[in-house]
Amino acid sequence: MEHTSYELTGEKMDSNTTYAVVDIETTGTNLNANERVIQISCVFVKKHKIINTFVTDINPEMSIPNAIQQLTGITNQRVRKAPLFDDIAPTLFGLLSNTVFVAHNVNFDFPFLNYEFERVGYPTLSIKAVDTVTLSQILLPSVNGYRLRDLSRYFGIKHEHPHSADSDAFATAKLFIMLMKRLAELPLLTLKQLTALSGSLPRQTAELIQDAFERKQKNSGPLPDYLMIKENIVLRVQRTKINDATTEQLGHYPQSKKAKLALFQGDLGWRSAQSRIMNAIYANYKAADSKALVIEAPTGIGKTIAYLLPFAYLAIQNQLPVVISSTTTLLQSQLMEKAIPILSKILKVSMNATLVKGSNHYIDLAKFSQQLNERDPANQSRLIKMKLLVWLTYTKTGDLDELHINNHKIPLLNEIRHQGIASLDKNNPFYELDFYQRVIRKAHISQIVVTNHAFLSHHADLLGNKQHKPYLVIDEAQRFVNTVLQENRMTFDINHLMSMAHSEVSHLKMNEGINRSQIIQSDPMGSFHVYQMAEDLETINQLISNLQEQLFKRFLSHQMPVETNHLPFQHVITYAELQSFYETNQTTIKNLQSNFTSEILAFEALNRIINKQQQNLIESEVRTWIKLNNSQLEVETQTQIFLKIFGSFLNHASYDRDADFYWVQVGPQHDAGSVSLSQGVIESANYIKERVYPWFQKPTLIGATLFSNSRSKYFLNQVGLISDATTVKKYSSPYDFAENALLQVVNDGPMINEIGSEEYAQFLTTAIYQLAKVTPGKILVLFNSLTTIKDVFELVQKTDLGRKRRILAQGVNGTKSKLTREFLSSSTGILFGAASFWEGMDLSNGQLDLLIVTRLPFDSPDEIFTKAETKLQKQAHKNPFMTALLPRSILRLKQGIGRLIRSDSDYGAAVILDRRILDKSYGKTMLHSLPKGMPIQKLPLNQTNDELDKFFRKHY
Repeated sequence: MEHTSYELTGEKMDSNTTYAVVDIETTGTNLNANERVIQISCVFVKKHKIINTFVTDINPEMSIPNAIQQLTGITNQRVRKAPLFDDIAPTLFGLLSNTVFVAHNVNFDFPFLNYEFERVGYPTLSIKAVDTVTLSQILLPSVNGYRLRDLSRYFGIKHEHPHSADSDAFATAKLFIMLMKRLAELPLLTLKQLTALSGSLPRQTAELIQDAFERKQKNSGPLPDYLMIKENIVLRVQRTKINDATTEQLGHYPQSKKAKLALFQGDLGWRSAQSRIMNAIYANYKAADSKALVIEAPTGIGKTIAYLLPFAYLAIQNQLPVVISSTTTLLQSQLMEKAIPILSKILKVSMNATLVKGSNHYIDLAKFSQQLNERDPANQSRLIKMKLLVWLTYTKTGDLDELHINNHKIPLLNEIRHQGIASLDKNNPFYELDFYQRVIRKAHISQIVVTNHAFLSHHADLLGNKQHKPYLVIDEAQRFVNTVLQENRMTFDINHLMSMAHSEVSHLKMNEGINRSQIIQSDPMGSFHVYQMAEDLETINQLISNLQEQLFKRFLSHQMPVETNHLPFQHVITYAELQSFYETNQTTIKNLQSNFTSEILAFEALNRIINKQQQNLIESEVRTWIKLNNSQLEVETQTQIFLKIFGSFLNHASYDRDADFYWVQVGPQHDAGSVSLSQGVIESANYIKERVYPWFQKPTLIGATLFSNSRSKYFLNQVGLISDATTVKKYSSPYDFAENALLQVVNDGPMINEIGSEEYAQFLTTAIYQLAKVTPGKILVLFNSLTTIKDVFELVQKTDLGRKRRILAQGVNGTKSKLTREFLSSSTGILFGAASFWEGMDLSNGQLDLLIVTRLPFDSPDEIFTKAETKLQKQAHKNPFMTALLPRSILRLKQGIGRLIRSDSDYGAAVILDRRILDKSYGKTMLHSLPKGMPIQKLPLNQTNDELDKFFRKHY
């Protein structure tokens, strides 16, 4: 389609402007396919009020696709007697002339409508147009989603029929009025900065912001007392208000049932196990010889309040804070927004609580201020700067997670992320206002501090105090060890470093290199630093290429089995082996260290030159400098990893040789040019004992699945606790598994280790297909391998099951969060998942009917951690299967089965397709670990459906 060029008409947008808020429904989205409008609605707004409306169905003179009929509710029969677009064009054109066109995604509605006008012989509308999606992104930066339905829900706008033009237009009009008011309320400096950044916004959206700025200039008034200006940023004034509750206000701890019920006053129901946990915690820490406390509390006991209440009394009585560590941001939010407010209500005192995350979650104001002074040609960066400017007028935390920007590869965000307290400059004007520093300070005077496992494992010293030790609760403790192990893994990615170094050299001295800038050429040392940096980078590439080749020769060339051809291969190496490698190649490694240092110093010198005259950079130089900075960030990250891996050799430091393990990896082609070197922690116990516990009182660890059996010490060993110095409390599930659950074990399946992958995938497909026939609701299928998931998914999609049900597969259909959302929103979906789907997925209130366990969840023997752990266990003359692999598998199976029953009203069945649980000696241990009373049937696959059908008929 050809777009007609035209001059815009209309004066500046002001209080007398009439805004036409328009929404259209169409037969499709492709203008070039001759799609048509089937409904249009216009809501006219003036002076923040709706003054008129126009809505009509339109006969498109073509069939409406079924998908569009289902989406909009507009059928072929409904539009048969509706007017043609030719009929309504004169009225519509007259109504829209001399207005400002407003739409939610204006670059769809406006051109589509002009296309229709042109089709029937009218000129295109030459009026201004504004986009409410973009305005919402700028003015409502912390809203989680900018679909019209999301924003309507956020503002409480009545929007009963999404994808109906009349409902959409009315909701958009209400939204637009609110956005206009929000825009007018922004301070003058913020509006000025938004205007400067708004040039690339859709259509004339920028003019709306500019007009708001000009109106504010004429009547700005004083800045509200809750705002302040620092340098070039308007910020919310931060007032730390701490009202510490006293022992007198709190009263005595409620030991008895009567005392607890009097305290709860209907806000909490009575749970016997919850009460026993409360008393166990309180008694333990009131005793003179308190011990570490480990509590296994299955879902449904109410463990969060069970530990919050006694620790609130202990914190206030002893004037010691309690630090609570959990896993996900969702669980931390639930603590801050739900559990702690409930606690405050019960206790009738306000509990001061602070949420602490890693520094990279927070904005560095000094860096953002600097970024505002730099011209940025990227539209995405300018839009994010606009969002940040508005956000800073109201955020109290500076937590970038509030913005819900999930793309971690956005250069601007990486530039302004906080790098920790050590990175702060006391002379910087933003030092005292620094969000991260402030949250750490606030944590030290709060009664409750909520954090995550990753932060606790790295920064226990920031949360704790060796003189006045806080209490420590590690919630979801079953995941703490894995977090410690994952957080301490790092890879010296040689190929990535080579790529970044090569990129930097090109940005330094190629055709559009920074060396051509007048700023560099006019500085006496400019060119020297450019060529010094380029020379260092080229030398680094030569040295790491040599290092790569030596790693391959020393550890891989004679180690790779034939069966790993065309697959990546990993080989574990010991500290002693790495030390021997260092001694042989120390000249190369020391030269690398020297060149890394020289390169970083040259960049810092270059950075100082550019910063002094950055306002004189032309646009192409700005782009080059941004790319150079991004590459340098990656180079410095890899430099730090290199120094951590080889640091003990370079610095001649003593080292705990058992704490870490190392591995080299080669790509599918098994060539030296794909080698990388990694390091990880293998002994979580020592790490936790040395890095975490010393800063706190004896810890309380609590979780739903901690012990593989009654005698197992696996968990205690993993978290560095000794049986004699630890009190262990185990509580049974409050749910009726005997009545509401069923476990079937298929006893005629194939011996998994004796069949090929194709035959195994076919068996699983047949089993899933059969079991789905009698399952009325959702099905979760747990795998151990993403490869198997893909194979089975492809086979299932070829059956009619793929047409009857929504099949979702990890590694095929998106991220875990996306898969979970889609699965929960479906009524009969089937989800194939592995790894993290074994735990941490809340499927309560009838959201899961059937769980299928395709294979017992043993760690893969090819996984690098398993290789290293097995090697270590054997060196210590231990059986790695019995001491580590089996307990971990049992815990994972318990967590998987735990997906079934999550509330009193839940019911569900599980089917295990792996017969090893019956045939192998360890099978009895695994079955015995499952919930007490859960009925277990052992039967052939072809008999499972009859029993399942009876079970579901009983409960449906």
